[in-house]
Amino acid sequence: MKITKHYTELTEKTQDKKIAYLKYRTGKVKHELWLKSRKSKSTVFITDYDNFILENLQSGHTAIFGSAGYYLEDCIPNLVVIEKDEIVKTFYKKAGIVKQREELMTLFPKKFNNFIVCNNRSDMWCDVKGLCRHIEHYKKAMAKNCLFFYSLRDTQFTQWNRLKENHYHFFINVAKEIEKLGFKCIQSTMDFAKGDGNENPDTTNGNIKYFFKCIE
Repeated sequence: MKITKHYTELTEKTQDKKIAYLKYRTGKVKHELWLKSRKSKSTVFITDYDNFILENLQSGHTAIFGSAGYYLEDCIPNLVVIEKDEIVKTFYKKAGIVKQREELMTLFPKKFNNFIVCNNRSDMWCDVKGLCRHIEHYKKAMAKNCLFFYSLRDTQFTQWNRLKENHYHFFINVAKEIEKLGFKCIQSTMDFAKGDGNENPDTTNGNIKYFFKCIE
């Protein structure tokens, strides 16, 4: 009997399209907004955080990575939706599919003026160094002065002691580490659960929200 220490050691079984879709849908909360908007002839359903992003976008090309960004297609001109799951192509033909983040540099070299990653599950369960590695790949698809909107859930961030460390100080330091990659933090919003056993305040977008500008 082999003991599996990490999920990456598991061999993924062949899945049909239905299972692949259900797996994708479960991990993408914003997909539900897209389904809801499709049923309406006059309304696009978005969150308050989406509205904040829309109000702060600059002109040019916008990318949304790993965040079911097609739900904002009617709100953002020149939008490129990038996902890692092939199944997205079956219901949103215009999606760009990458297997690895490293492909962004080749497919979209310094292309985007706005880059959005909103509560992306494939970025979860990593530490600060792992997060910064992901962002380094995103940065290679950003033009200089690109605006970078990044949000996550503190409960899915690893290797920090939530009982002993000051939450605000920890995620301020995360922002400082991201700045070292060539960004300037314009704004950060952190909203933590109050009381034992409570869920974090924004499971849809993530309760840690950063707004950066790419300066290098």
